[in-house]
Amino acid sequence: MTVPMLQRLCVLAAAGVAIGASFLQATGALGLTPAEFANTGDSTVKAASYAFAIWGLIYAGLLIYGIYQLVPGWAEDAMLRRFGWPSALSMVAIGAWLVAAGADWRWATVGLIALAALALIVPLLSSSARMRFRDALLIQTPLALLAGWLTIATVLNAATVLTAEGFVADDLATWWAIGALAIAAAVAVFVLLRSDALAYPLPLIWGLIAVFVAERDHRPEAAWFAVGCALFLAALLVWRTARVLKPNSRDALTPASTPAP
Repeated sequence: MTVPMLQRLCVLAAAGVAIGASFLQATGALGLTPAEFANTGDSTVKAASYAFAIWGLIYAGLLIYGIYQLVPGWAEDAMLRRFGWPSALSMVAIGAWLVAAGADWRWATVGLIALAALALIVPLLSSSARMRFRDALLIQTPLALLAGWLTIATVLNAATVLTAEGFVADDLATWWAIGALAIAAAVAVFVLLRSDALAYPLPLIWGLIAVFVAERDHRPEAAWFAVGCALFLAALLVWRTARVLKPNSRDALTPASTPAP
């Protein structure tokens, strides 16, 4: 069944919403910047500011994905049915998160970023037919990178809001930080073991290292825990990559079969 043009247009529009909201946020039109929003409760755990530069790569990938899936025949319909509507929901939620953060709607940001992450993780876990390399590169990879970053961003966002709302006691803040990082790492391990999306853990590793940079003097226990999680995920990724790309592996990505003339 061919994917309808309405879905393709909605996906492209959703990418425009996510990217457009980021431009509005940069101009100050949405109120608080993400950094200003985080400053209200980032005393428990945070990532170094340089880590958020990954959004440039993510937005570029989303734009490429939105254009690629728009043209009938470029991507396999099975891939578009798997990721189309979930990706649109996730990208709209990203844009809405920027609006909520700008307005300092703290609990709304928790729900929106978790929704954005979950919307992509579910199709990443879905068993799929062997896909073409082109589809893996231009559809799965951009969305896996977004899902990976949203995984660690969700726990950092939740810790920020809980701290700002007074739920985190100072004497237990380090344990809250470690617990938040452990949740992100556990989700990452689960997804990596169940999915062929090898790009997914890369933003998590990037973010965990950024947590180490930011917290090594403030909360060294949490910082070194973040390093340990990053190293474990890196080792697991190497193992998983070898397994997925192994010839004759049932998980391996292979070119789509050529139809008979």
